Amino acid sequence: MLQYLKRHRRSSAVIAGGLVLLMLTGGAVLVLGPARLLDRRAPVASSTPSAWASALALPTTTATPLPTDVPSPTPSPVPSPTPTCVDVASWPVSQRLNQLLMVSGDFANLGASTPEAAAGVGAFVFFGQPPAGSGPGIHDGLATLVNDAHSAGMVAPWMSTDEEGGYVARLANVVGALPSPRRMAAIWSPAQVQAIMTAHASAMQKLGITMDLAPVLDTALPTNTIADESDRSFSFDPGVAAAYGVAYASGLRAGGLVAVGKHFPGFGQATANTDLAAASVPPLAELQSRDLIPFEQAIRQGLPAIMITHASVPGLTGGVPSSLSPATYQYLRNSLRFTGVAVTDDLNARAITVAGYSSSQAAVKAIESGADMAMIDAAQWQPSLAALMRQADTQALPLSQIDASVSRILTAKGLRVCQ
Repeated sequence: MLQYLKRHRRSSAVIAGGLVLLMLTGGAVLVLGPARLLDRRAPVASSTPSAWASALALPTTTATPLPTDVPSPTPSPVPSPTPTCVDVASWPVSQRLNQLLMVSGDFANLGASTPEAAAGVGAFVFFGQPPAGSGPGIHDGLATLVNDAHSAGMVAPWMSTDEEGGYVARLANVVGALPSPRRMAAIWSPAQVQAIMTAHASAMQKLGITMDLAPVLDTALPTNTIADESDRSFSFDPGVAAAYGVAYASGLRAGGLVAVGKHFPGFGQATANTDLAAASVPPLAELQSRDLIPFEQAIRQGLPAIMITHASVPGLTGGVPSSLSPATYQYLRNSLRFTGVAVTDDLNARAITVAGYSSSQAAVKAIESGADMAMIDAAQWQPSLAALMRQADTQALPLSQIDASVSRILTAKGLRVCQ
C-alpha cells in the first residue's frame, strides 16, 4: 500500500489544498497564497503522472494535485448542546458505552449511519473510494450526521477515514492524492511533509472529516511486503520514522484533524497481515530498541490517539492479540505515559476470529482490557453495545473505567468534562 521518498533540496513550488507552497533549500516552507485550482477530473493516483513530482522536479510518481470539489463549510451544523462542560455522570450507561464504539460507514451511503449518529457513537470510520466531484455530497452527508447527533442531544462523533498517502487513501479522488509515507521520506524533508499535510488536512476538514487514521509509525524494511509495510511505513530507521511520523501528525493537527498513530506497539516486522491471519511481532525487548521509538517520540509531542494492532508480542501479550491484552494498555499507559485515546484496529479481522472471538466479544474484551474505543463493523454495533451493557450491568466492566475512557475521548474532542 505505499511507496516513495528521497530528500530534494532545491527550492520548488507545490500546490496543496489550494495554496502555493514554496519549498526552500534546507526544508523551509513559504506559503505564497491561493493557487489556481487544478482539473477536478484528475484520475486516481495509480493512473496519472504526479503533480508533486513535476513541481519538485522529481521523477514521475503516482500522486495527483488537490482538486476543486472540496465545498465551502455549509450548511452549518446544529450548535452543540453542551457549550460549557459535558456532564458524563448524567448520561445513561448506554450513551457512555456508545461513545466507546467506532462504527464503520460508507462514503457512498452516509445516510445509512444515521441511527448510530443519533444514538451517540463515539466515531465513524468511513470506507470506499468516492469519485471526483463527490466532495459536496460528502460534506452535506457528514454535516447531516453531526446534526443528527446534536439534535438527539449527543456529542458529535469523530468522522474518520484512512488517509495515509499512496495506496491507502480513501479521498484521493476528492482532495488529491499523496505519495506513500516511504516516498515522502525520500523526496521531502519533515518540514515539507508537515506543510503539505497541513494543507491536505485542511481540505479534508472542509469536507467534515475530523480524524485521520494516520500516520503509520511502524518501522519496516523496504523488502517487507506484508500488509504493504514497505510502503506504508516511513523507514526501517526508527529515527527517520519518528521524525516523519511526528511531522505528519503535526501537519494533521495544524489542518484541524485528530491524528491516530498506528499500529502500536509496532507492526513493521509482523509475520502476517492480521486482516488475513494470526500474526506476531518480535519480542518486547527487540521492539524497545526500534519499533517503539517512533511511538515514544510521537507521544512526547502530544499524539492524541493511537491504534492498537492485533499482532501478539512475545514477552508482553504472549499469544494474545495486542488489542485484546491488558498488558498492551498497561505498557502504553504506565511505561510510555500515554494519556490519549487508545483505539483498536478493525475487530472484523481474521486474527481476532482465529483467537476465538466474534467481533462483539472482541469489542468487550478490548474495552475490558483497557481500550478506549473498539472499531467494529456497523452490523456488529447493536450486538457489541448489548454485550457491553451486560458487562456493565454485572460490574464486570466497572463504571469508573467506562467514565475514564469517555473522559479521554471527550477531552481529545476538545470538550471539557464536568467534574
